Amino acid sequence: MTKTGWQQLISHSSQRGAESAGWRPRFFRPAREDDAEALERLLRDDARLHVFDAIDGQLADLVKTRHPSRTLGAQEIARLVEEHLRGAPRQAYGVWVHYPWARRLVHLLDEAEFVELRTNRNKYKISAEEQAALAGRKIGVVGLSVGQSVALTIALERSAGELRIADFDHLELSNMNRIRTGVHNLDVPKVVATARDIAELDPFLEVKCFSEGVTPDNMEGFLLDGGKLDIVVDECDSLDIKLELRLRARAHRIPVLMDTSDRGLIDVERFDLEPDRPILHGLVGDLTPARIRGLSTEDKVPYVMQIIGQDTLSTRFAASLLEIQQTVSTWPQLGSAVVHGGAAAADTARRLALGEPVRSGRYYVDLEQIISGPVPEEAAARAAGPAAPRAPGAPPARGPALDPASLARPLGSADGAVALDPERLRRIVAAGIAAPSGGNCQPWRWVYEARRLGLFHDRARSESLADFQGTGGVVALGAAAENVVLAAHGEGLGVRVAPFPRAGDVDLVATFDFLDADRSDAEGHAMDGLGDAIGLRHTNRRQSQRAALADEHRAALAAAVRSVPGADLHLLESPAELEEIAAILGAGDRARLLVQRTHADLMKEIRWTEAEAEARRDGIFVRAFEFSPADLAGFRVCRDWRALELVRRWGGGTALEKTAHKAIAGAMAVALITMPRAGVADYFQGGRALERAWLTATQRGIAVYPMATLPYMFARLVRGGGEGMDPETVALATALRARYLRLFDVTDATAEILLFRLSLAGPPSTRSLRRPLEDVLVMR
Repeated sequence: MTKTGWQQLISHSSQRGAESAGWRPRFFRPAREDDAEALERLLRDDARLHVFDAIDGQLADLVKTRHPSRTLGAQEIARLVEEHLRGAPRQAYGVWVHYPWARRLVHLLDEAEFVELRTNRNKYKISAEEQAALAGRKIGVVGLSVGQSVALTIALERSAGELRIADFDHLELSNMNRIRTGVHNLDVPKVVATARDIAELDPFLEVKCFSEGVTPDNMEGFLLDGGKLDIVVDECDSLDIKLELRLRARAHRIPVLMDTSDRGLIDVERFDLEPDRPILHGLVGDLTPARIRGLSTEDKVPYVMQIIGQDTLSTRFAASLLEIQQTVSTWPQLGSAVVHGGAAAADTARRLALGEPVRSGRYYVDLEQIISGPVPEEAAARAAGPAAPRAPGAPPARGPALDPASLARPLGSADGAVALDPERLRRIVAAGIAAPSGGNCQPWRWVYEARRLGLFHDRARSESLADFQGTGGVVALGAAAENVVLAAHGEGLGVRVAPFPRAGDVDLVATFDFLDADRSDAEGHAMDGLGDAIGLRHTNRRQSQRAALADEHRAALAAAVRSVPGADLHLLESPAELEEIAAILGAGDRARLLVQRTHADLMKEIRWTEAEAEARRDGIFVRAFEFSPADLAGFRVCRDWRALELVRRWGGGTALEKTAHKAIAGAMAVALITMPRAGVADYFQGGRALERAWLTATQRGIAVYPMATLPYMFARLVRGGGEGMDPETVALATALRARYLRLFDVTDATAEILLFRLSLAGPPSTRSLRRPLEDVLVMR
């Protein structure tokens, strides 16, 4: 193209930009002398004007619809048209409508006949009396993505005599998967493009544009100027405007409709009939526009999720939410859903406008469920909602139960042991059950018999894909044993501990004989000073600022671990090491959530309400994760495996790695406790070393956050050959293992007891509960 050609192109573009704000057509009625002269000037001066004159067809159509019971031939139609014209020339009949943005001039019937003919096919879906009533209604539409479809459908049916449309945004190409318009409208204000579409459909329909959107300053004018709106359709994205709009609509007793374009949801709030109705059905509590304006985008997320109904989202929409600002910039909407929702909202608006008995509430026209439908099992699951919690003390649904024969066998003689009265026994066992366990599963059963205490592994409570051969449960039992010894020493007793005393019986993990303190066969213990920290020890996942680990703390932790023969402590402290372990842990978290069985293992650990946590007294109350409001909303989406299955299929899920990165960002160090061999007795002793380290950290004000999934997944990979893992997860775990081995000096023979974060965090929001002693202790 020549330079002159480019200049002309730029000139036309600039001219177009200047015209982009125009949206009102101009009317010329040639029967009026001044209009006839103006029309002649337009035709003379604009050589690029396109003229469309189909008045003959409109007149023929008009006379046919006025004689519906007759079959009219061409000659009779022509006669009836001439009678209708009464000698008026065709060119001067009706109105010429000029659309300057398109340089089109269209010859139409004038308003009364145009409306009569254009709404003729509405009969009797809409009666003549109803159509006349609708002509007096005023409807406002806020937000013109979904709202554009609503407004155009209302215009199609002429379900209102006036439309007020509001949006501050301009059309972008990424909008055009759901907004029915042409590419020539790119960068045109959405209100202008929508108003033009309506004018080209029906130039006589009154449209008022609010190109700055609806704001607190113009909201009263939007609702009231020119007469109070009969209905408000809310399709805006701004949460504070949603709240403010409803508060003011309620004050003026104007009903509000909303479509979310997911599962065909139509939301109705009849403020005209219920002036005291809580806005948004009470889903946002007492949240005010002023408060929401002060929140960050992240902090607004939970309220948005409450508004759209997190537990009722479609699977694909829920899965897509996890990809926002990862692989997509904002939440997705499909043209089919937007058009469907626009039609449903317009239909509801018409019923409201006609006074039909539309009740407040939420209504779903879910085409996926209606047409495709779930398999019966999925339908039952959706109808039932989240799975009901098990009864207090009940084991998980999966996993080998504690062998009754092992539990029933006598514990054997306890030579030289002293008898414990019930209260003393309860204090000692209470210390034992204060120990940590993976997912707070508490995999212990205690039996006191003939002056000997037995500790059994209740594998049904701890079994999971991540816990290879139940060794994680054995670590918890080792930690519980450590607490028993410390508590007994605090009671002035000596203790004789026998790990795995019965050959071939893996359920009986240890026995304890309580002795006079001066007995030579009592276990020696260099860490008795830790006993006071048993009741204070807890998991703390709170975020914190990074600080250096003091030399004295490092030395104390190492000494505590190494006081158990063979146990060792490995620390990562440099920024580069911490950044790398965060990436490895994040990838592991993502894998855990995107594999169905490990996802199920994790979800069975979570207690979603305080009441459930109190009733069960095991697992992890979701508040203990210390999630931000946005992260908590995302984690709730993760409850539904179907959503995560889609994320996995898409190759997404990087958002699932954020928790690990946030956790390590505030770490002083990441620590790993190891034993040189990976026998079951080594894991038991490793659990004792772990508890000594954790109690030491507690005494020194250092927060401990266990991050145990990866080491046990690696154990399944290297010692179990990846048994139970799918090939994709095996490949990922293999790659992560290679990176992990560059950080820690371990081999495939090493028992990796626990990986955990050390930090200086504030007090946790909540602490995990323990099952009552009567559920776990048998005295016989």
